[in-house]
Amino acid sequence: MKRAAAAFEPRSVRLLPARPAPAARPAGEPRRVLHLLSTLQRGGTEMALLRLLPRMDPAAWTFRVAWLHGPGDLAAEFERACGAPPQPLGLRFKADLAVLPRLVGWMRRERIDLIQTHMDLADYYGAAAARLLGARLVSIRQNADEFRTRRTWKRPPFLLLEHLSYAAADAVIAVSDGLVDFLARAEGLPRHKTVVIPNGVDPTIAMRAPDREAARRSLRLPAAAPLIGAVGRLAEQKGHRDLLRALPDIRAEFPAAQVVIAGEGPERGPLEAEALRLGIGDAVRFLGHRGDVAAVLAAIDLFAFPSLWEGMPMALLEAMAMAKPLVAARGVGVDDLVADGVHGLLVAPRDPAGLATAARRLLRDPQAAAGLGETARRRVLERYTLGRIAADVDRLYRRVLREGR
Repeated sequence: MKRAAAAFEPRSVRLLPARPAPAARPAGEPRRVLHLLSTLQRGGTEMALLRLLPRMDPAAWTFRVAWLHGPGDLAAEFERACGAPPQPLGLRFKADLAVLPRLVGWMRRERIDLIQTHMDLADYYGAAAARLLGARLVSIRQNADEFRTRRTWKRPPFLLLEHLSYAAADAVIAVSDGLVDFLARAEGLPRHKTVVIPNGVDPTIAMRAPDREAARRSLRLPAAAPLIGAVGRLAEQKGHRDLLRALPDIRAEFPAAQVVIAGEGPERGPLEAEALRLGIGDAVRFLGHRGDVAAVLAAIDLFAFPSLWEGMPMALLEAMAMAKPLVAARGVGVDDLVADGVHGLLVAPRDPAGLATAARRLLRDPQAAAGLGETARRRVLERYTLGRIAADVDRLYRRVLREGR
């Protein structure tokens, strides 16, 4: 759905060189699309793209992937999805302009027609490369990042780079209506270029999951204890600390309750220390990175999502597709997905007491909780399947290649 709004064109557009005309492509040959990412780690942005690519029409599109810096954790998975190995660009520091000629040369050899950029650094380098090469440019915004509103000395140069990348883009994808509103306020997102295309979920996730008992056995989890689960990278953004701080209040009514967290990241050590400090070390299980998210979701009784900022959270979509009763922190993207008391329960961010109250309410009334989970499942299957998202992206690519801006 395209958002209609007053036009926004930053003055910095004059700093961009004129774009060469795109090269002609023989009729019937798939158009070549590059996905440029800042990293190739196991984050939400990377995983959302990895799940989408196999749903795109191979007769219409050939995909390539490149990333700027860091290890290629997902290189093998992207090679299987694209049929070609991802290209590392070896960015040494943020303003490493030596990357630009490497990127442009590789894009020219790969005969790229359209580039889609993911994450801030990729947006900036991709905008410059698209201008120099004459490729069409689509950028995507995934998160209402907290740092986008911080008033520091970094904000003016950051906004300049954002405006330049917006000006270069033929279209900007935002993954939720709430994210469009946030970015328009925070940094002048040009609404007239913006298309809302959410993240999507595999509708067969529940059919591929084991039953509750088998899932608990495979994960070595207690057979009868109430289990509250969270899935996501162990980073400050995800609010896991608030979930740990809610657990003692939950255990006051449900003494056997435990928290199960699937994911890995820089906060694992501090979170383990926090669990010990709270005296709940034996009631918290850190599973690390799991490739079997469906099994983790099948094992739990309640899904907790206390994230501090989001755009359109994949983990929440998957939990809803599995009909899991849920409690989540209000925020961009979450509010687009979950109506309080209809699809789950919403609480304020950074509110362990509110999280505990909501969790106890759902654990106390399993029948009502199951009803919320089923309503959530229907919402996701009606609006947020990968097939539907792939069709929206296909239409956008075709329009951009046909019409440009």
